[in-house]
Amino acid sequence: MPALSTLVARRVRQSLCACALAASLTAAVAVNPLPLGGPARAGADEAGPGPGSPQSRHRGEPALDLPNLLKEGNKPQGPTGDGVATPGSAGVPATALAAYRKAEGVLRGSQPSCRLPWELVAGIGRVESVHASGYGLRGDGSTVRPIRGPRLDGVGFALIRDTDGGRWDGDAVFDRAVGPMQFIPSTWGSWGADGNGDGVRDPNNIFDAALGTARYLCAGDRDLSRSVDLDRAVLSYNNSRAYVDAVRKWMDTYRGVGVVETPDDAPGAPHRPDPADRPAPEPVEKPEPKPVENPKPIEKPKPIEKPQPVERPQPVVDHRTVSRLEPLGSRELDAEAGRPVTRRPQVRAVDAHGHAVPGARITFRIGGTGGIRFATVPATTTATDVATVTSDPHGTATAPVLQAGDRPGRYSVVATASGVRGPAAVFTATVRPAAEPTADRLELWDQETANLPELSRAETGSRFPGLPSLRATYRARPASGVRIIARLLPADREEGAVDSTVGPYFEGADGAEIRTLTLPPAGADGRVTLPTLFTDQRPGTYTLRLTTPSGTVLDFPLTVTPPVSGPRTS
Repeated sequence: MPALSTLVARRVRQSLCACALAASLTAAVAVNPLPLGGPARAGADEAGPGPGSPQSRHRGEPALDLPNLLKEGNKPQGPTGDGVATPGSAGVPATALAAYRKAEGVLRGSQPSCRLPWELVAGIGRVESVHASGYGLRGDGSTVRPIRGPRLDGVGFALIRDTDGGRWDGDAVFDRAVGPMQFIPSTWGSWGADGNGDGVRDPNNIFDAALGTARYLCAGDRDLSRSVDLDRAVLSYNNSRAYVDAVRKWMDTYRGVGVVETPDDAPGAPHRPDPADRPAPEPVEKPEPKPVENPKPIEKPKPIEKPQPVERPQPVVDHRTVSRLEPLGSRELDAEAGRPVTRRPQVRAVDAHGHAVPGARITFRIGGTGGIRFATVPATTTATDVATVTSDPHGTATAPVLQAGDRPGRYSVVATASGVRGPAAVFTATVRPAAEPTADRLELWDQETANLPELSRAETGSRFPGLPSLRATYRARPASGVRIIARLLPADREEGAVDSTVGPYFEGADGAEIRTLTLPPAGADGRVTLPTLFTDQRPGTYTLRLTTPSGTVLDFPLTVTPPVSGPRTS
């Protein structure tokens, strides 16, 4: 009976403990519910910030060494291996520090409720790549060497198959974490940001990567001033308690001591998240055993050769190889027939990491015939529909000036480069029909010396002594090519009446009398010469009306008198 009562008591205690545990878990979920809807500001569910996201999986070796918190007196020592030269301070490369602080400023404006501290972003940057030390951090945020984690082929690390076609990590089969903040490409596709304002979201640039990290940590309306939200955010970046502890230690260190900007190229503690990227240790030679005196020689055993590890083939990315061409500006070009195209096509040559490729040979080729041509081409080619140029130090290649022909229509200009796998950069040039030249002002060529009353008087059966030339202008400039219509009308002609069939006339090729005539086009200086004007046998007053295509009118009064004496002059 005592044994039975003891067993019953034990069962009762186990039931009570189970109930208490279930109640506590229910309360915890009610207070701090886990995010179930994925990222609040991204469209790719698989890249959502949570404990099961690709970003949180085992994707490389973080630097989990902790800061040196030993104190001398009351002054804390700065963290070792961080470029620190003075007690009581922690060194961070100047460019990295600027990137972390800028990310905090951006989130303060876009998501103030997140309360993101820059020291948290810096803590992740320290643990992931030691602020890109050892990789040649530059002032623009890029690095001389790419920072990559191991190939995620499921051997030793997570299995994540390729999601970016090798664009960022140089591997088109499996993914690799990339950049100073070690982003998985699919995560970067959802949370990547342009932190330096150059128009490119590049995980290899510390300004872009720091802002992308800040956005990722603030997902799901987290408030990072709350410890539980901060832990969840860091666990979504790397689902490891040791990782969270290291990040928080470094964050607290940067908050608690004076942070010093160190030069980007100052000696630091380079960290390689990919173990295969580290130099192999030098082999240690073991001393040979002393020979034992023996009448018979003892053969030394042959050393057993250890099998050499098989090196995994690593993709090599040449930063001088163009992987794609990015069109700059609008792809739509415009021109009037016979005139230059308003804008020259431009492209930017970039490599697999989005870095500009200077000195690349870019070929622009025109599709179709007769519509447009290159007005000037390099001496290397005589064709007018193909031009090859070299990209400048910023990777920008500009096509030569395009000249539109006399055929209206739409024509293509295609930019290509050796090694580009993606779609070519295509521009479309629309050639519009040429607008008819016009003039908004007509005047006598030499108003001061022309004796208009004398020139505009003639006898019947004769001709006018010679009408003055005209000057046609448009917006105070010579209206070259404008065609003016000349019409001869009775002076008392009512508006809308039929044109006159008597009075002064121009003479046609067959001697016919012409009273409406389109004059030859104006010269380059806008000058228009009037042809000879004859009179018939009808005296009276008439008007020579000159009209431009836009409706500008100039009238000359003409007077025809009976002859005084003598026959008609010719």
